[in-house]
Formats: sequence, structure tokens, C-alpha cells
Amino acid sequence: MNALKEIQAVLPSLTKTQAKVATYILENPDSVCFLSLKKLAEEVGVTETTVLSFCKKTDFQSFVGIKKAISGYMQDRMSWNKKLETSSEQYDADEGMLNNLMENQRKLVDSTLENIDTGELFRFVDALSSVDHIYICGHEASLTIATNLHDKLRDSGARVNLIDVSNYSEVLNALTHFTKKDIFILITLPFYSAQTVAISDYLASAGGDLLAITDKMTSPIVKNASHVLLCNSDNMVFHNSIASLMAVSDIIASMYILQNKDAFRAYNDKVKLVEDFFKHATVPAYEHEYLYNEEKTSEELL
Repeated sequence: MNALKEIQAVLPSLTKTQAKVATYILENPDSVCFLSLKKLAEEVGVTETTVLSFCKKTDFQSFVGIKKAISGYMQDRMSWNKKLETSSEQYDADEGMLNNLMENQRKLVDSTLENIDTGELFRFVDALSSVDHIYICGHEASLTIATNLHDKLRDSGARVNLIDVSNYSEVLNALTHFTKKDIFILITLPFYSAQTVAISDYLASAGGDLLAITDKMTSPIVKNASHVLLCNSDNMVFHNSIASLMAVSDIIASMYILQNKDAFRAYNDKVKLVEDFFKHATVPAYEHEYLYNEEKTSEELL
């Protein structure tokens, strides 16, 4: 019996407050793996004693035992081959499925943009505009979103670094160089990246500021974030879709450049000076169609 079925099986024997703990775990198994006993009790609105009493009603006996069992269950359920095995057996590559997939992606973006808190979106961009340096952290699928946002903010003139949280050296470099004038953007989706959660906890302990892009308010990085943007990532075949996150990252970058027009103009003027130098260098530094001076002949370069 898996961890969630075990919890469902003991529900009838639980007290009202113990049942609240069980229900929370059943509804948020991916988040529970990252919660401490104290934090889970706070999230549910019960005492730590109630949580422990609930645990003893299960075969796992302890909170540590339940977390370990749920973590194992989630890792198995979220493994790429398990989900794809189920999807490949359940669906066929026919026209009906194609229409369903297209509709699924459309609904993900539509539902995200319809439900997003526009006030929070403005505050998110305001926070980016008020700092010296931006660090954007991603992992696997979320790294694609982080890269897109990084590239667009960089082209807007922002001082920004892209951090692959699976690269320990990059993480250490960022966390040892950031100041209180900097900000981190953390992006994670189920099954949440343990590295991203660890960065979130470290920043909270060090007084660092962070923004979160994730799927729901029970995501483990939300508790430490000053501002949060939620994106629907449900996918029919794979674990997550990044369609809505890509749309939101484009909106963030667009709002940033429009909010920082003077800074962009100053940055763009410097870019033009550098490019003008490269275009007229004795030996072109970059053989790019925009930079390369076609008027120079091979004889002139000798």
C-alpha cells in the first residue's frame, strides 16, 4: 500500500483535528516532503502534538516515517518514465488527442493569465527595478524559463545572472557574492527541486530577498518569498507544461523594460558605442552580419 492510500485508510478512525492533518497531506503531498513538523502544524492550524498523534495512527508511526514514505511515493510517481508509461498506454496519437493537447496548452495559459494577481505582478516587477543585481535560478524544465527571462532582462540592460541550481559552483558563487541590494528569482514546479528549496531557505536565513514563480501557494519556496506568481503547469502527457510560465516570463520582461526606459536608453547607447568600435576595428572582432564591416577588403586587412 502506498503512503497516500495508507493515510486514506485510517481517515475513519481519526479525530476531527487529526483528519485535518490527513486531508492536508493528501491534498499537498509534494509540499509536505519539505515541511518541518512545526511548519506543517502551522499550515494545518493544529498543534504539533496533534500531528504526532495522527502519525501514530498510521503504520509509519512517526512524522519522519510519513515524510520518508511520501517522498518515496512522489519520486516514484513523478519519475519521467512512470508518467510517460502511463500516458503512452492511455492515449493515442490521433486527431482527437492532438486537439486535446492543443486545448490543454491553451487552457493552461488562459487560466494562468485570468487568475494572476495583477497587483502582485506589478510589485514583482517593481522589486526587480529597485535592485542592483538579479539572480535567476532554475532546474531542468524550469531552467528553460529562467533562461528566457534572463536573456530578455539582460537585453533590457539589467545586471542579471542565470543560475542552474544543479551546478553547485554556480550556486556557491551567487550565494557568496549577493548583497542586500540584490534579488533572487526562484522557479520550481512539482516535484519541487530540493536544491531550489535549499537556496530559498538559505536566503531567508541570510536576510536575502527572493521572488517566486511556481504552481501553487503550498509550494515550498513560497514561504520565503516577498512576492509570488502562480502558473498552471498541469500536463496531459509529461509532468509539467512550461507554456504558462513562458508567457508570464515574457510579460515580466516586457513590463521591466517599459518601467525602466531611461536605463534601457543609457544601456542601448553604450551597446551602440561598443558595436561601432567593433565594426570599424582593423581586424573585425566578430564576424556577425550586423558588426562586420563589408567595406574592408582582404588587402586592407593585410
